[in-house]
This record gives sequence, C-alpha cells and structure tokens, in this order.
Amino acid sequence: MNRKMIFKISGLLLILATITVSLSFTSSERKQLLCQDLSVFIEEEHHFIAPESVERLVNRKFNKLKGTRLDTLNTEVIEREIEKLAWVKNAEVFKGYSRTDSTYLHGGLRVHIEQEIPILRVVDGENGFYVNENGKHMPFSSTHSVNVPVVTGQTSGTYINEDLINFVRFINEDKFWKAYIQQIHIRENNEYVLVPRVGDQLIVFGKPEKLELRFRNLEALLKKGFSSESWSKYSVITLKYDNQVVCTLR
Repeated sequence: MNRKMIFKISGLLLILATITVSLSFTSSERKQLLCQDLSVFIEEEHHFIAPESVERLVNRKFNKLKGTRLDTLNTEVIEREIEKLAWVKNAEVFKGYSRTDSTYLHGGLRVHIEQEIPILRVVDGENGFYVNENGKHMPFSSTHSVNVPVVTGQTSGTYINEDLINFVRFINEDKFWKAYIQQIHIRENNEYVLVPRVGDQLIVFGKPEKLELRFRNLEALLKKGFSSESWSKYSVITLKYDNQVVCTLR
C-alpha cells in the first residue's frame, strides 16, 4: 500500500472518529437537557380553543414541567390529559431539540392539536353547546363561532340523539339545504319544524324520517310550485303527510 493511500485512509478514519465523538457528545447533551418551554400548534385555521388554554392546563397539571429533564417526561400521559379538553379531538406531544448555536442545545415540548368539528349548535335559553357527528357535546367557544344549524325547543338528551345527528348530516351533505336551513325546532312530540334563512315561512317536517322523500317534495315546491309573487302568501309548509304538501295561507 503506497503512502498516498495510507494518508487517505488515515484521513477518513480521523473524520469518522470526529463524527463519532460529536454524535456521542450530542446524545449526552440531550440526556441532560431540561424542558425550557411548551409550544402549542392547532391544525385548523379557526381556533375553538386558545393555545394559551392548553399551555395553562399542562402547566397546572404538571407544575414541575419546566426545568424537568426532557427525557424523563411521559408524552403519552400529557397527551391523555390534553385530550380531556372538550374541544380537543386528538393531541400529539413531541420532544423538540434545537441547536441555537455551535455550543448550546435547546429543549422543549411541541403539542399538535386536532380540534373537534361541530355539526350543530343547541340553544336553550342562555345555555347551549355544540355537538359533533359522534354526539359529543362541546361548550360554546369564546374564541370562535361556526355557522351550523341551530337546534331549539326540546333539547334534552332524549331529543339530541342519533336521529337528529343523521338529520343534520343529511342537510350538511347537500349544498342547497345547507345554505337554506338555518334552524331546527324540536316539538314535544319529536316533530321537527325548520326555519329557512330566506323568507319567514315555517316548514313542518314532522318526525325525522323519510328524509329523501320529504326534502325532494320541498325542493319541487320551492323550485316549481311557487312563483315569486305567491311565495309570500303562505306562512306554513307542512311536509309530514306522505302523499301531499300542505301550504297554509296567512
């Protein structure tokens, strides 16, 4: 082996040794890193929960979080605690490391949150809540409100059920009905009365059944049955009868 080859091999070994020492040093540094901060990131554009609320919760539940060695923190426990918040659908907590300069490593926790998505809003006097597609209740948010159908009338757990969720889902999946229907009022006999965004007519839908047939009848009436002049003559449209749509004059 000539001297040139020996020199190349020696240089390569020196580089590998330097890298190994550097990596070992970094690994050792990481084990000693303390948690310096907590950052919260919410995926959705609109925030129903403020990042500061999540930070306060974590700092309250884990009061020795800052200053604790990062490698001793159980991220799964922190995730479960955050997911107890009503508006949090999923939380992922990561340990973050960053080098601020050539000699200093910085450590912290990064929290990524996926929020619950409401499909309807229940209003009962001064009280109310949102409901997601799985029936979970979320309190009104002080940071953001969303344009979803409003439910009034009988709003106990007996009436806020799977039938209502399926009814709202049917509306939300159709662009026309989603834009047209503003409110669902539930009567004591579990009949639904719909309040449109346009016009002041009430639409007595009846019990939440035969959705396709009744909405098809309503669509035919709105698009073909009424002229712009005759529409204002009626105060109530009743859809609950199988073979007819009944319109009540004012």
